[in-house]
Amino acid sequence: MENKLLIPVLLGTAREGRQSEKAAIYVSEQLIAAGFDAPLVDVRDYAVGVTTPPWIPSEAFASWKELMGRADGLVIVSPEYNHGYPGELKIVLDSLMAEYARKPVGICGVSSGGFGGVRVVEQLRLVTINFQMVPLKATIQFSNIETFESAKYDEGVKKFCEELQWMATALKNAR
Repeated sequence: MENKLLIPVLLGTAREGRQSEKAAIYVSEQLIAAGFDAPLVDVRDYAVGVTTPPWIPSEAFASWKELMGRADGLVIVSPEYNHGYPGELKIVLDSLMAEYARKPVGICGVSSGGFGGVRVVEQLRLVTINFQMVPLKATIQFSNIETFESAKYDEGVKKFCEELQWMATALKNAR
């Protein structure tokens, strides 16, 4: 890739001892290896504890707004907590609106069980559609995260990256 596409990888939990950080680091590394500019972004950097609507200027979210304004898409890595996603992820996502529009979003679910956060993936698809984002068909479900073995995800991540590359390029040209 001549001009690298900027696709931040958002780690969607601030919980102490979070296991999903392993998956987020892996995804970021794989995207970088595939030719993306894929910085790992942490909700801890924006976890203000209150929802700030996008129409109210917020110093806390200024760097998030700037990054997403430049970004060509987004990848979210989120654990599934009680069949949903973490509140701090909701706060960060809800802080912007226009900066997400017409950009692809890849969603990765994480769980300690065998289903890999499939419910969080489905919920985030609906939420991101509301932001006028375009969710990838390809998703990644990291199951049994405590015993994370990256090699078993390599083929799926490759397909995920290929779809993200196509979608990000097409939507960037269309914007």
